[in-house]
Amino acid sequence: MNENHTNQQGLTLEEIAVHKQALKIAIAEQQKNVNEAYRQVVAPFSEAKSVSGYIGGRLLNSFTMIESAIWGFRLISRIFRIFRKFR
Repeated sequence: MNENHTNQQGLTLEEIAVHKQALKIAIAEQQKNVNEAYRQVVAPFSEAKSVSGYIGGRLLNSFTMIESAIWGFRLISRIFRIFRKFR
């Protein structure tokens, strides 16, 4: 009357190895997707390697703009002086 027969289905070592390999493949695919998403998010910021490089580049670009404005102002003022002389 007291029978200890359980109807459990056990996994063999081969089945466990196959399941483990399938899980490793799935994890590798997920890791690849996460890395690709990370690259897409970080790509716009990777152009500036450092904060000082970013500020220095912006400063040099703004310096050339300021210098161009000064040269333009000088040129315009010289042209106005020429017209004033001939009046």
